Amino acid sequence: MEELPWEDGLLERKVGSDLKDLLKTLVAFANSVRPDHTAVILIGEKDDGTAQGVQNPDEIQRTVRKQCEKIYPPIAWRSRIYEKEGKPCVRVEIEYDGATPHFGGIAWVRRGSDTLPASDDVFQRLIEFRLGKVRELAKWLRKEVTVEGDSGSVSYQERSIRGHLRWQGEHSAILCHVNTYWATFQVTSGPRNVGSYSEPLEKLFLTWDDRGARLKLLVKL
Repeated sequence: MEELPWEDGLLERKVGSDLKDLLKTLVAFANSVRPDHTAVILIGEKDDGTAQGVQNPDEIQRTVRKQCEKIYPPIAWRSRIYEKEGKPCVRVEIEYDGATPHFGGIAWVRRGSDTLPASDDVFQRLIEFRLGKVRELAKWLRKEVTVEGDSGSVSYQERSIRGHLRWQGEHSAILCHVNTYWATFQVTSGPRNVGSYSEPLEKLFLTWDDRGARLKLLVKL
């Protein structure tokens, strides 16, 4: 399976006295959270989920803000005070913002429960996902999209010579891979045979399938 820079279900618990690596965790979460997902840091909870609480939640929030202000580009974050088992804690949420990679020194990402330096390959993937078309397509990775040949890009004479168009008619497909050069689809239904097909990115035009309420790609033929 293709290695992606994202992780699902990012959650870390920290006690208030152990925030020395908070900046590293914030950067790693910002670089690893998926589009439309939220990474969460719970300050004042032990690893087993029991509450230890924090002595000064306002001071903890100020510490979080100071660390976030060190990060470039700025990350999408928010914090709030909450109570668990009668003890005050601080919840920090980090959302995907499309501005990766973020830096607070080197670039970090998450792998399971570990925070690790980004490999050259993952770092390049983070850079690629900042590009407009790649950024939008990345939101639909492993999701179903509609793919159709753009017959308007081929003259009637060319259609007669070429015969059957590769993407004639609408297809349902899973977007399996995208980078700055091509996208790969796993066709699940439609006139074209079920299977995996790739197209150069410059041939893909992004629009919207109103009926299916999902991304639609017109393939220049």
